[in-house]
Amino acid sequence: MGKFQLQANETLIGFGMMAYEYHRSITRAPTRGTIYVTTQRVCYYESWSGIVYIDLSLSEIKGYNAKRLLFITYVYIYDKNNKCYTFSGFPAKKLQIWLKQIGIRKLS
Repeated sequence: MGKFQLQANETLIGFGMMAYEYHRSITRAPTRGTIYVTTQRVCYYESWSGIVYIDLSLSEIKGYNAKRLLFITYVYIYDKNNKCYTFSGFPAKKLQIWLKQIGIRKLS
């Protein structure tokens, strides 16, 4: 738990409030928080508790994909083990740009 802090030699590329759907047993539960994209990692902190749900270094990220359902854009980030992290919210388009900026490839 805590507040996001940059590590040594790390630059913040972008951040924004997003919803994250995490798996809780057999159901998915959404939570609201802030995603941070830096030159070294992607992090997600829950707003009300400060719990860190994701802290992936660039070497752990396989790629990302995006899908639009009705008026909502979902961004899916995959780690090297094919675990999927699902995000939605206003900065979804910006998130894709930030991921490209740090060299994360879009999966087909």
